[in-house]
Amino acid sequence: MDKELSDLKKILQSNFIEIGNKDSVNALKNNDESLFLSITECGLKWQKKKIESLFEVSSINVDDFESEVFKKCIESEYISECLKPSKKNFYFINLSGLYYLESKKNKNLKNLVVKKLQDNFYQEVRWVLKDEEKLIVSLLIVFNAFNEEKAFEITTKNETKIWEFMKEDLSEGLVEIGICKSFQDKIDAKSTKYASGKNFLSGQPSLLSRTGLFIPNNGRYYLELIADADYDFLVSLLFDGFGYSEKLAYVELLEKLGRELFMKSILEDIFDFNDKLRSKILH
Repeated sequence: MDKELSDLKKILQSNFIEIGNKDSVNALKNNDESLFLSITECGLKWQKKKIESLFEVSSINVDDFESEVFKKCIESEYISECLKPSKKNFYFINLSGLYYLESKKNKNLKNLVVKKLQDNFYQEVRWVLKDEEKLIVSLLIVFNAFNEEKAFEITTKNETKIWEFMKEDLSEGLVEIGICKSFQDKIDAKSTKYASGKNFLSGQPSLLSRTGLFIPNNGRYYLELIADADYDFLVSLLFDGFGYSEKLAYVELLEKLGRELFMKSILEDIFDFNDKLRSKILH
């Protein structure tokens, strides 16, 4: 039985590399060539259709098995039948079969796969915002969007002016301070995410959305800062690696831009920097 399972494993590994390309090669490299761990890792990331296709293309007809070997494999649940009607009576080595083969040489395999599953569900995050996310946070601060009632929203009425403000005054100011790099080349490249303010706000947040501080709600956005720890977390995200001079320049920039937006009637109320956030930044 082991020989037949090993042959099925070779077929599966060959197709795994062909279908997954670099993903598969890197997974095998990172998992000491363990096909069991590599397929588990990629299977958690790939679309269901892709992983199903991998198993189906790696299957063989029941007639290619010796009857006794087939019986043992089925009883041990080391092979599975394809689900598609067109692939009826075709079988492939499943994860149980791979585990059976590889656990003979690697007694730690169970612990490794459990850790991989746990890391997929919840793992340590490196909290570093993209420059675009820093711009979004700064925009919400300028518009005093700190709760649902005061959520920021781009409308057909203000969209053009807001987008010009975001990509010019605010972006250039943050670049000048040094806490962001310019993304003008991305705008010039006509990327969809940089085509408008609406696209920017909906398409850029990635890590920001996981902080619990940034609340998107049907095209309306705000920062939810409740505890002191929330303010401290936001400040650490904005100024990781920067000192007091950059923080002071940042506060002065937003105060200046806030006044200008009010004078242009883009900001309805006189800008007043959130006292607690200002204090946390300059502390």
